[in-house]
Amino acid sequence: MKRLILAATIVAITACGGGGDASLSPVGPSRSPAGASISGTVSGTGVTAARVLDDGSAFSTLATSSVTVSIAGTNISTTTDGQGQFTLNNVPAGTVTLNFSAPGQSASITLSGIGPDDKVQITVTLNGNNARVDSEHHSSPDTNGHEAEVEGVVSATTGTCPSLTFMVGTPKVTTNSATTFRDGVCTDVKDGARVEVKGTRQADGSILATRVEIKQAQAQQEAEVEGLVSGSTGACPAVTFTVGTTKVTTNSATSFRDGTCATATANGATVEAKGTKQGDGSILATRVELKKAPAPAPAPAPTPVQQEAEVKGLVSGSTGTCPSVTFTVGTTKVTTNSATSFRDGTCADITKNGARVEVKGARRNDGSILATRVELDR
Repeated sequence: MKRLILAATIVAITACGGGGDASLSPVGPSRSPAGASISGTVSGTGVTAARVLDDGSAFSTLATSSVTVSIAGTNISTTTDGQGQFTLNNVPAGTVTLNFSAPGQSASITLSGIGPDDKVQITVTLNGNNARVDSEHHSSPDTNGHEAEVEGVVSATTGTCPSLTFMVGTPKVTTNSATTFRDGVCTDVKDGARVEVKGTRQADGSILATRVEIKQAQAQQEAEVEGLVSGSTGACPAVTFTVGTTKVTTNSATSFRDGTCATATANGATVEAKGTKQGDGSILATRVELKKAPAPAPAPAPTPVQQEAEVKGLVSGSTGTCPSVTFTVGTTKVTTNSATSFRDGTCADITKNGARVEVKGARRNDGSILATRVELDR
């Protein structure tokens, strides 16, 4: 057996205080590709019907003009066009029940607070005999300063609490220090949260909210990433690093597995980080698991062992001032400094040209000797 699913988009309703006939501006039929889901995004449209096989293996959309939309207790009704578009005029003020019916299907919703000359736009999702209002927007021809309300999903949020600006459907909403928040706090107003807003209509059509009721806070999106750590900064447990192109942040609530915080957040470590996706696309990690420790840093090159050297002979080419003197013994250059000890004579006597000396010290790379001792050979 096959079952029928209805999905409603935006329904435009005008309340003018009396009953009357519905108006309809049909347009051509529209079909969604196989495998597509039914969702509503076009202002002024209504219901689209879809047929789904029991096993879910096939999905096709049927253009239809047979879905009836009516106001209970009145003769106000219309049928949708091929794209599910419809408009109901002369809807009575107050509370009304909006019925959707198709062969073998029936669903309804209740709209309240419809005022004289009110225009209501709603987003409705229908599933078999069930209906859900996704957003609701009331407006009047003379809107500036009038009370207004809207319900739906938050998007395009900017600002810092309590001064926020966001969209609920098409109306822009602003909050300030006078706005009250119910069933939640100001910081719960994020993209994806469902809210009901009441306030006053401004000249530009936006709503200055006096009250924001949190219907459903944004569900935190779980996220994970695995790869090499790079760009690590901070001190444990508050560290920020990058895995691939994703920034990951840890804090005191982050747990570390198979390694310490210092090891798991070190550049070159291979980790799996799990946490919640933040607004900027980064991940606030609830857990970081070390997959592979970073390679150990290469050991510093050993200091070359200085080779002891010794030379005997006559001093020549002596330059410098004691104790820093440079001279030659045979073909070997010798340098002395403040650490050189002089035996059997003074530095001046021992390093003058023609003196016969015995030099001991360390051989340098250039073959010269840095003298640790110079002894006068009498």
